[in-house]
Amino acid sequence: MASWVTARTKLSALMRLLPLTTDSFLPFYRASVSHKLQQDGFRFIIDQPRTFFHTMKTSPQILTASKPCSCSRKPKCSSAPLRVPQVDLDSEVERKRTSEIKVGVQSATEVLQNLSPEDARKLKIIKLEFDVTEQMNGKVPEVMTDENWLHALKLDSKSQRLRYYIFLRKVEMLKKSRKRKQETKQELKQREKAEAADETEPVYKNTIFFTIRETTLKKAGNYRLAHALQFGQPLVFDMDYEQYMRSQDCQNLVFQLLLSYSRNREAREPFHFFLTSLDPRGRVLRMLQRQKLVGSNFLGTMTDQSYLDLFPRKNLVYLSPHASDNLKDVSADDVYIIGGIVDKINTSPFSLARAKEQGIRVAKFPLDNYLLWGSGSKSLTLDQVTTILLEQQRSKDWNEAFKAIPRRKLYRDD
Repeated sequence: MASWVTARTKLSALMRLLPLTTDSFLPFYRASVSHKLQQDGFRFIIDQPRTFFHTMKTSPQILTASKPCSCSRKPKCSSAPLRVPQVDLDSEVERKRTSEIKVGVQSATEVLQNLSPEDARKLKIIKLEFDVTEQMNGKVPEVMTDENWLHALKLDSKSQRLRYYIFLRKVEMLKKSRKRKQETKQELKQREKAEAADETEPVYKNTIFFTIRETTLKKAGNYRLAHALQFGQPLVFDMDYEQYMRSQDCQNLVFQLLLSYSRNREAREPFHFFLTSLDPRGRVLRMLQRQKLVGSNFLGTMTDQSYLDLFPRKNLVYLSPHASDNLKDVSADDVYIIGGIVDKINTSPFSLARAKEQGIRVAKFPLDNYLLWGSGSKSLTLDQVTTILLEQQRSKDWNEAFKAIPRRKLYRDD
């Protein structure tokens, strides 16, 4: 009891010394992403050409003359033909991205070393606060990197930092759980192999049916996505909400995008995904790179341009749960926009306000006409919205499309 009172008194004294605000920040630098697809003789480069010209600028030795000039003029003629070899853009982008990640880590360390006296004092108090919190409840991560300390330094209040520590703790526990599951699975496989080797009678697994492996299904899905790149209906994800989300919300958004991409790849007639207004230096793009949903692994379009620059305004329809008009059906002539935001904390109608400001149509799913909604918000995740659009496009039946909504959100008599 005495140790708890001492820790609480020490924490209260430290919080009285803590400044209210700080001007420290960590700049994030990320390169543009090159998307390449090779399928049935077609090659698509879905990116601005600055990546290629940057490669030419940083590696001028790739431009070499095929033969020395044979004319007699001195100095040599400048009209000699140039040989431009094939440049592997994926390797160049990967090398550049790896070097930039190293630069980001170094910059975090440099920022901590070059803090102002006021920020250094605040960081010291935050570390003491971290130690006291670890002794009191233990809901803090085991390892804090320099980037984590910088992010904690940017937070203004104690409650925000506590929530951030809990989030990092959950991420660590999730990684440990996945590692344990993987080790358990490997042990189970080794045990099955040992038991199969001990059996005296042979085990026959002959069958008249062919085994369709998961890699074959992925190749078939990628082929459909490649076809959708040219002829598929566009589905836009507006990624211009990063400034309204926390780090954990951005990570949840990336997870929902992964599920949406998987649902779209499994569909018979998938959409052509457009990720618009994507910040090249933002956290979302860095998380997408970490999940390998970039480059040749993402058969879609990523751009920092707005959807207003890519599609006619008359064909745009913004989907928002705060809209007043119901969506009748999924039309092949319209381009539907989904707001890329996780609004667990901030539930303001950003998508509705943006659609009204830009003068485009806005609609919502007719949930009240087909479902008895229970308690809670009617906001759906990105993968649920994608599944509903795919099923309604296929069957033209809202009852079938709304089966993608979890039953826990609906009203039950019991």
